[in-house]
Amino acid sequence: MAIKLLHTADVHLGRAFGYLGERAHDHQQRLRRTFERVIETARQRECHAILIAGDLFDSPRVARAWIDHALDWLSSVQLPVLVIPGNHDPAEHHPFWERALPPNLHFLPRAERYELPMLELSVVACPAGTTREWAGLLTREPSGAPYQIALVHGSMPVPGGHSDLTPEMIAHSRLDYIALGDWHSPHDFSTHGVACWYSGAPEMLMPDQLLPGRVLIVALERGLPAQVEPVPVGFARYPDGGGEITVDLTRFDESQSLIEAIRAQLTPETVAQVRLVGRWQGTEPLEPFEIQQRLQPFCLWLRVVSAFQMGDWQPANPFEEMFASLVAERKSQDARQTELLDEVLQLGLYLLRGGRL
Repeated sequence: MAIKLLHTADVHLGRAFGYLGERAHDHQQRLRRTFERVIETARQRECHAILIAGDLFDSPRVARAWIDHALDWLSSVQLPVLVIPGNHDPAEHHPFWERALPPNLHFLPRAERYELPMLELSVVACPAGTTREWAGLLTREPSGAPYQIALVHGSMPVPGGHSDLTPEMIAHSRLDYIALGDWHSPHDFSTHGVACWYSGAPEMLMPDQLLPGRVLIVALERGLPAQVEPVPVGFARYPDGGGEITVDLTRFDESQSLIEAIRAQLTPETVAQVRLVGRWQGTEPLEPFEIQQRLQPFCLWLRVVSAFQMGDWQPANPFEEMFASLVAERKSQDARQTELLDEVLQLGLYLLRGGRL
C-alpha cells in the first residue's frame, strides 16, 4: 500500500509573543486556528498519519487550556499521531506526562524504533536531548517494515553553529524519509536518495521565517522516492509581491499621504519590511521610526528601513537663515569643504525642523 503522511513541527502552542505587544493575544489565537488548520489539512489530504517532530508546545509550563486544545484536536482526527519532544518541550518535563492520552496519540519520549504494522511503517524517534543515540538508530533495517522513516528534533550544520545531524548520517540511514524539527522555515536536506526536510513552523513565530507557514505532505510508495509537497496553512503572510514594500518618496511631499499609501497595502496578518527610497522633497523631517509606530496597529509586524536622501531644503525662517549664513561664510573661507558644508546645511535644517538622528 502507498501511504501519505503530514509532517509538521515547531508549533509552539502557548507562545507568549511578547515582542508583538498589544497584538500578541490576537496572534496566539491565530496560532490556535493554524493548529486546527493543520489537523483539517490531514483530513482533507486523506493522510494516514501525522508526524510532529518536536516543540508542539512552547514550554513544559504552558497553560492547561493549550494542552486541552491540542489533545481535543489530535484525538478528533482519528489517525495515528506521532509526537516527539523538542528542546522547548523536553521529554523529562513534557506536558503529556500529566495527561491521559487518546489511543491514536503515540508519544515517543525516548530514542527508539516504533512500529505501526497497520501502515507497514517503522518510525525511528530521535527526540531532542538524545543525540548520542542517533547514529546507531538512524539506519534502515534490512528485514524491517516496507516504509522506514525517522522523526528528528535537532539542527543541521550551519557556519559557525552547532550541529546534531550531518548529511553523512542522512545518506547512511537509507531511510525513506526523515522528518526534521527545530528550524522555523522549510528546508530540504535530501541527499543520496534519502528525503529529509524541515517542515518549518506552521505559523509565524518570528518575522524572519518563510511565510506563510507550511506543513509537508509526504507520499511514500514502494520502490519510488518520497514525494514531498509543501502546503501553506499559516495566516501571517507577506504583502503581495514579497516580504518587502519599496516606496519611492519622490511621489510624496508630506508624510500623511505616504502613510496612507503604505497602510493600503497592510492587513492584520501582514508581516513586512518597508524600504523608503528616492529623495524626500517634503518640507518636514521624515522620521522612519515614527512612520513605523503609526503603521504598526494596522498589521502584524512591520519594520521601516531608511534608504532615502533628503531634498535640498532652503531656509524658511530667521533662525534657519542665520544658520545658513554661518555655513555660507565658512564655505567662503575654505572652498575645499564646500561639499561637506552643503551636507552640514541640510542636516542642520533637518534638526532645526525637529528631525532626529
